[in-house]
Amino acid sequence: MARTAAGQVSAGKASFARCRMGMLSAALIVALAALADVRQAGAQYAPMGPPQQAPYPTFAPFPSPMQPPPGQMVGPPVVTRREEPIATRRRPVQPRRYPHELAERKRTAVARKSAPKDDRNVRRVEIRRKPVKTVENRREVAEKNGYKRVSDLVNFPKFFPGLGIIYVKPDTLPTGPFLCFDRQDHLVATVYMIPVKDIDDHKTLDAAGVDGPVDHVSFYFNPGHPGVDMPHYHFVIWHVSKKDEARVAQ
Repeated sequence: MARTAAGQVSAGKASFARCRMGMLSAALIVALAALADVRQAGAQYAPMGPPQQAPYPTFAPFPSPMQPPPGQMVGPPVVTRREEPIATRRRPVQPRRYPHELAERKRTAVARKSAPKDDRNVRRVEIRRKPVKTVENRREVAEKNGYKRVSDLVNFPKFFPGLGIIYVKPDTLPTGPFLCFDRQDHLVATVYMIPVKDIDDHKTLDAAGVDGPVDHVSFYFNPGHPGVDMPHYHFVIWHVSKKDEARVAQ
């Protein structure tokens, strides 16, 4: 089939366009390959910088114990005592001396130095032989103050079990006070004897006070006995403990 002139011209233009596109593609591939070779070569021949170091050194949490040399004994750690500064040390508190005490001590020291040796010895002997203060007998003191033994006034036992040896002033009967002593003349109790009739009549009673310490008190009824025949109450003020009441139990 024969081609026309216009068809030949159009076919030539199409083939020329295809050749042109092929050449442009080939040139682009060559340019990209060259660029890749240049980057790879630059990376291979780049100078090496100094090695990077860690920002902070690393330490073990606890130091590892050092092993002692072979044959050496390991003992407990030696603790040294810290000395306190002299300014902070506690000093013993000295007793305060008042001016009159210092003056008296000075006069005493001067008198001792000026006195002859014989007088010094005599004074020392007198101090050593100073009599010991004796405890007064409470029963004898009571007798001097007008107390009489109840057994001497009425038909009453000299030693009454539970109260002991009882003394009273005759003009204070029936209320008392009655002083009760043990067999060693120690005051163990003071007793007030209150008639039941006086209590029923709401009578006001007055009596002498108690002489001595008070440990405990007993209060009980008594139908009557020689000296106080009417029914009454014993109001007993004990100057000794309940354990020491055994002194007058029998």
